[in-house]
Amino acid sequence: MSKMNPLVLIEEIYNEHYAYLRNFLIGLTKSDVIADDIIQDFFTKILVSPSVVTEVKYMRSWLITGVKNTLLDYYKKKKPELLHDENIIETLLVDNYTPEVSATLNNELEIVLSKLSTSEKAIIIAKEYYGYDYNEISDLLNIPVSTIKSIVFRMRKRMIKVR
Repeated sequence: MSKMNPLVLIEEIYNEHYAYLRNFLIGLTKSDVIADDIIQDFFTKILVSPSVVTEVKYMRSWLITGVKNTLLDYYKKKKPELLHDENIIETLLVDNYTPEVSATLNNELEIVLSKLSTSEKAIIIAKEYYGYDYNEISDLLNIPVSTIKSIVFRMRKRMIKVR
């Protein structure tokens, strides 16, 4: 794969996986227009640094992660007019955390995360894994900053107790 021109490879990947990615995104967004926009945005990002595709080991998993992250960014920027179902952000954050990332988690973290609600997991993952600040998480999930800070603090305390 690494011997092929990355731009040709990107076109082949696009052609091979477009229908799958589109159906996946329509399932999340219920909008073919948004799905097409996300795919175009994602592949535009890849074109900026085309050699990255030659290093991908599990293409479909990498593509799904990429379009989920692009969709998260899209909702983050457009939330006021687009987000009708606030649970989609929580679902994207939690679902995006597996399987690659969960494989690297230690047992203590898995135990603590398993005891959290979906909303709490979304907050912790957005803060600790994706690096969102408290205000961004507040905007994404429509939860007061003070509540988010409390949840993050309680989670950190639980992690200290487990160790």
